[in-house]
Amino acid sequence: MGVFEFFTGAAGIVTAIISWKALLSKSDLEQVFLTHEQKIKLYYLKLISLSGLIAFLFGDLYILWSLTFKGKTAATADWNFAIALGFVVFICCLITLGAIEKVIQNLVLKSHTKYKVTLENIGEVYILKMMNEQLCICSKNPNADFYRNDIESILVRLEDLIQKPLIRVEIEVPKRPVLKKLFD
Repeated sequence: MGVFEFFTGAAGIVTAIISWKALLSKSDLEQVFLTHEQKIKLYYLKLISLSGLIAFLFGDLYILWSLTFKGKTAATADWNFAIALGFVVFICCLITLGAIEKVIQNLVLKSHTKYKVTLENIGEVYILKMMNEQLCICSKNPNADFYRNDIESILVRLEDLIQKPLIRVEIEVPKRPVLKKLFD
């Protein structure tokens, strides 16, 4: 590997870290205007970060347990097992944390936040998500995210929203059967 390849790889890693930091530092209002692709990147970034943190803690706890209760020293501790344990925990967390978070969110979540805007020809609409960089998907029903194909959606250009005041509103989650909450 030459010097050029090393610096090119290092520059790619730095660029990825900066773009991840930019995604993580978005406010709630800014996250409303993220595209679907950006939301997926943000979701997996958070999932990988949390899984890595949990895996690191499990590896550290194993080493701490070895040093404290087994009477080993840092030189005699089983570092290979700690690394393998951390890797296995990381993979297990990647597989399960997303599903667990979704179930807990569906069962525990009592309200959600939407941004409301008043448009001249339409009236009050709630911003659901971005279709692409130029179009927002809006609805007159703030709970449209919880229904499938039953709610009328309105496409609004982002340019039409720029000069309008956005109002943050807390809205109660609609009542749904428990099975629908679990598997939605």
